Amino acid sequence: MTTLKRLTTEPNIALISVVAAVAISVLAVGFTAELSYTCQVANVYALGDNGELSQSPWREKWEGSQFSVSRSSGEIIGELVTTEFAESTSVINAGSGANSFKALALFPPIGGSSAQVQIIEVQEFKEGQGKPFVVMSMGGAGIVTGQCR
Repeated sequence: MTTLKRLTTEPNIALISVVAAVAISVLAVGFTAELSYTCQVANVYALGDNGELSQSPWREKWEGSQFSVSRSSGEIIGELVTTEFAESTSVINAGSGANSFKALALFPPIGGSSAQVQIIEVQEFKEGQGKPFVVMSMGGAGIVTGQCR
């Protein structure tokens, strides 16, 4: 059998493997996008002694930074906003065309401080690709806002 005839009549395992790998990669990227948000920080606020919000002195350092949020567990990976040291995370509302995604993280007391709480809301119901978010980190970053995709 000639080489040309063998290539056209026998399955080409290498080609099938490459096509399968590409298909799986494309599906995995689409699936991962549905399971997480990537968020960019636009503002960082602090609560003042007078009870009013003002720009945090840390704003310049953290403005433009990013973090990722798992839509299934509520875990957050990032520098400014993170759940790395949380005792637990939970999704309160998965979000939809009518509701915000909401997640809660509980942090243990550290070094004599009291336990801390962090809440994130992503307005999933907003039209367009960018979804506004707010994070309230009691005892942490303060109030952080921006957009998620």
